Order: sequence, then structure tokens, then C-alpha cells
Amino acid sequence: MRENPTDLEAQQRETETLESRDRARRKEQEDDLKWLMAHPSGRRIVARLLEETGVHRTSFHSSGSTMAFNEGRKHIGYFLTGELLEIAPDAYLKMLKEYRNE
Repeated sequence: MRENPTDLEAQQRETETLESRDRARRKEQEDDLKWLMAHPSGRRIVARLLEETGVHRTSFHSSGSTMAFNEGRKHIGYFLTGELLEIAPDAYLKMLKEYRNE
């Protein structure tokens, strides 16, 4: 909680601290994903996760609830794919080639 709501300098310092913490957290997440994708076992894990999310299958089902559930799983797959393409695109392509050969 801020001591003085009119202290703009303190607010700026607090904002910079929070932004710095967010940048450090994001860098750590990126490094973790790069590390995971640098190993064959990590790429196999990610390939299995993507397969489980159904990103390459239709979500259609006669039950609306099941279809909504499938779309939720697929959303996670899209998120992971986006992260991979942004952070480790070469490793993502390598994973696809390895997965295709299995």
C-alpha cells in the first residue's frame, strides 16, 4: 500500500520494480522452454502434450459440453504452440520432424 498517493516518484519506482520483476519472470520462462526443447526427451514431452490438446484435430462433438471441453484443451495447445514459435522456432520444427518420423 502506498504511503502517499501524490508521490509520483514513488509510484514510478514501484512501477519500474514490478516491470523489472515481470521481465525477469518472462526471461526465466523463456529459458526454461529453450532448455526443455534442447533435449530429445523434452521435445517428446511437448509433442505428447500437443497431441493430447488436439490442436491438429477437430473439436466437433454432438455434445456441446464435450465440444467446449475440447476447445479448452485446444486453447492450451495453441498457447504452447505460440510460445514455441516465439521462443524456440528451430526446436519446434525439429520436434515436428522427429514426431513425423515416429
